[in-house]
Amino acid sequence: MEIYQLDKLMEETRQLAAKYRDATGQPLPVSHDLACYDAIRYLNLKTPDKPEASVDAYGLGELDGQKFQIKGRVQFPNLKGKQQRIGQMNLDGNWDVCLVVILREDYNADVILAADKMTIQEAIGDKKINKRGAMTVSQFRAIAEPVWISEPQDADVDLQDV
Repeated sequence: MEIYQLDKLMEETRQLAAKYRDATGQPLPVSHDLACYDAIRYLNLKTPDKPEASVDAYGLGELDGQKFQIKGRVQFPNLKGKQQRIGQMNLDGNWDVCLVVILREDYNADVILAADKMTIQEAIGDKKINKRGAMTVSQFRAIAEPVWISEPQDADVDLQDV
């Protein structure tokens, strides 16, 4: 499949997911696929040639040799202040860095956050975090670094919310 066709399909998926949520109030379960696509595209990563448990992408260029686990989370304005969780991280997996792609309500990437496995394991040792590798978005933000930030949609964007 050509890259152009994939770009077009992903854009249509974003639109469909946003329309579905508007119509039903429920999210369409496509955030992981969109997050992987966006992280790979914006950070110059590549998909594995053969599946590897918990590894969604490999680094290229300056990230060469690193393996990435990618999580996606859509942040809807009406849920601000609520504790949104990131899917469980496989701490036994063969990955080096976890990327969390925060998507806006239109399912476009807003920010990509990165934390290495050791930092995550140390944080999970904290009693406030679920022992099975689940964290809230705010807990992940506290230990992660932004590695990509979208262009602000308008002048009213508050970067504290990013």
